Amino acid sequence: MQDWHNILGDGLIVTLELPLAASDRPPTTPDVAVRLLDAIAVLETEPTRGADDPAPPELVRLELKLDLLMDLVTTLLVNQLPPCVPLFLSSEGIVFPAALLPSDCTRLAIYPCHWLAQPLVLEIDGFQQQGARCGARWHSPDYGLGEVLRRWVFRLHRREVARRRLHGPEATDEASCVTSATPAQFNNAL
Repeated sequence: MQDWHNILGDGLIVTLELPLAASDRPPTTPDVAVRLLDAIAVLETEPTRGADDPAPPELVRLELKLDLLMDLVTTLLVNQLPPCVPLFLSSEGIVFPAALLPSDCTRLAIYPCHWLAQPLVLEIDGFQQQGARCGARWHSPDYGLGEVLRRWVFRLHRREVARRRLHGPEATDEASCVTSATPAQFNNAL
């Protein structure tokens, strides 16, 4: 059994597939990370309007225009996204396939969603390899960035819990490739 506790820490761990690559770009600042992840959360959230409260036609028209614009931009930028890889993510670190990145990599570009070519660029504190996987802890001197990552992992966990409640624990949904676990459950699954 492989133990990634020293990389992933004691908090929530989510298992998902996201585009991931080495990066030479400057690290994402906490305020930019907050804006990016909050915007993605809003766009991925289902509308809360009831059947008794339909959206005004002007708003529906505007939403359709924005959807079309997002589709066009995504189509243009989809080739710039690295391939999706299976990974384990926590607010303290990440575990991914070993052959993915060069050994001298100090920054990772994680694309928080499959349809947007805007990465979070995060610094890492070197690699630890175990078998076919590598792990790295986030190098985040700023408390704000750690808090942003905790909120993102929790949001991914909460979305998976809601999906399981709605569809049952055995249901698979290609659009939702997130599962969550505590560190003990994660280590027992390996």
